Amino acid sequence: MKVFVGIPARMGSSRLPGKPLKNILGLPMIQHVIKRCEMARNVNDLFVATCDEEISQVVEGVGCKAIMTAPEISRPGLRVAEACKQLPLDDDDIVVVVQGDEPLVFPEMIDLAVQPLLDNPDVKVLTLVAEANEIEWQDPNEIKVTINKNNDILYMTRAPIPTNTRNRIGPRLKQVAIMPFRKKFLLDFQEMEPMPLEIAESIELLRALEHGVNIRTADSTRYKTISVDTEPDRIEAEEIMKSDSLFLKYS
Repeated sequence: MKVFVGIPARMGSSRLPGKPLKNILGLPMIQHVIKRCEMARNVNDLFVATCDEEISQVVEGVGCKAIMTAPEISRPGLRVAEACKQLPLDDDDIVVVVQGDEPLVFPEMIDLAVQPLLDNPDVKVLTLVAEANEIEWQDPNEIKVTINKNNDILYMTRAPIPTNTRNRIGPRLKQVAIMPFRKKFLLDFQEMEPMPLEIAESIELLRALEHGVNIRTADSTRYKTISVDTEPDRIEAEEIMKSDSLFLKYS
């Protein structure tokens, strides 16, 4: 069993067009993601799944594989699934989907996400979660998560749940978009019929949940990251990167 990281990236972001190639301290954002993922202890190989030649050229220029995929694929996990069909992966290999807009991803987060799949062959898919602050809890760009006692997901939504804040008994959780799949399940997931809640919420993992698949979680609250969706996000990530020790190892 091997572990691969698949990074979906495309130029056509509605809120920040061309964001994978946006500059952060002199390097394109996608390069930060690649270099930091390469530091993960359990990762055997890494690739970027893209539909844009500009991204492919940059990725290959830093020594990483770029797999071309169809431009009409809208979901990041599905783009990585399509790329996997072009690679010699075994069914029990693990493919970790890491968004190309996570320039501050910690290598330890990937190891944390992968471990439950290494320990338990029944776990098909997992996503990291973290505690959401008040601003994140109210932000529709942040996906909120509720879980059961086994750390499996009950529901995912862009709405602030649970809604009764006066009687909270645990942390409010948001999704952190680092998602390991077993390769066979990732291809099965790609073939599943899109589902109403997935479409309404625009959350791809709801497809698996609506088809009755358990989605395990792991808590990554101790790692502070930023998903870059807007120009202010990019500026904030750049400020944090200035004092980031990992950046010094690959810059």
